[in-house]
Amino acid sequence: MIPLVKDALVYANCVTMMSIGFTLVYLISRIPNFAQSTFAVVGVYCTFSMVRIFEINPYMAMPLGFILGALLALLVYLGIVNTLMKYGAGPILLTISLLAIQQIFLAGVNIYADYVRNVIGVYSRGFMLRANDFRVGEYPGVLLVSSFTVIVVIVGMHFMLTRTQFGIAMRATVENAPLASVLGINIKRVSIISWMITGGLAGLAGTFLPLWFSSGPGSGGMLSTSVFAASVVGGLTNIYGAILGGYVISLLEVWGSYLLMRTFGLWIGAYRMLIPLALMSIILMYEPGGIASIIEKLRAKFSGSKRVREEESI
Repeated sequence: MIPLVKDALVYANCVTMMSIGFTLVYLISRIPNFAQSTFAVVGVYCTFSMVRIFEINPYMAMPLGFILGALLALLVYLGIVNTLMKYGAGPILLTISLLAIQQIFLAGVNIYADYVRNVIGVYSRGFMLRANDFRVGEYPGVLLVSSFTVIVVIVGMHFMLTRTQFGIAMRATVENAPLASVLGINIKRVSIISWMITGGLAGLAGTFLPLWFSSGPGSGGMLSTSVFAASVVGGLTNIYGAILGGYVISLLEVWGSYLLMRTFGLWIGAYRMLIPLALMSIILMYEPGGIASIIEKLRAKFSGSKRVREEESI
């Protein structure tokens, strides 16, 4: 397999898991969770710690990354978001608060990285752990495991949303939270679980990053723009749109930056983040609802045309 394709697929798998969580929180709380990128950095350092400090299999970091990400998200929701909402805080204040929390968590990650370097004596910035991964033929383990994980996440989310009582409660909360509360749905419980899923997915995605990419405290910033653009392009009101947006944005970002660097030189790679932002702007100009809205309109148009043909045949 071409290395560029491997890069694109591993990156797309990570961005898609995070964009699912980003969209989920937006649907429930109506705020963009910019602190999510920090949850991914926690996952990055879970893998780093497993390999460089404890010298065990890097994939042992997967459950730890998910749990720590979920617990951090729970802390953010109960300690910040829910508290501010009780005092009548609006979306703007909540968004600013999440940006502040992102910086606080990032400082904590930097402190951990400095501690590991200065006390334990292990270099903890700009590391890559490809040599610690397994391979199946020409396929790296991180590509196989991350792809399988994304499939499990997508199938699990679909099952949860369509086949479980919690999924029904979640959809009711998204549609009309006050009415759902009147009907006996515990809105706070739905919000807590949704935030924990978001944090867990971000932490899980982060555990894959150092197995293929150079990683460090700034790894979350590398992902945040792409995750935001993927959620918007997919449609902020649709989980399935987030999946499509994650792959569309990620694949075009990786392949587009490669073509631009081949054409204009390596210097243009520093402006890679402009690709998802440009794609997001183009989509918003033509369809603010994103890819999900485009698909719905095409489906409605096709269904309408089919109905007209059936009536004419009668």
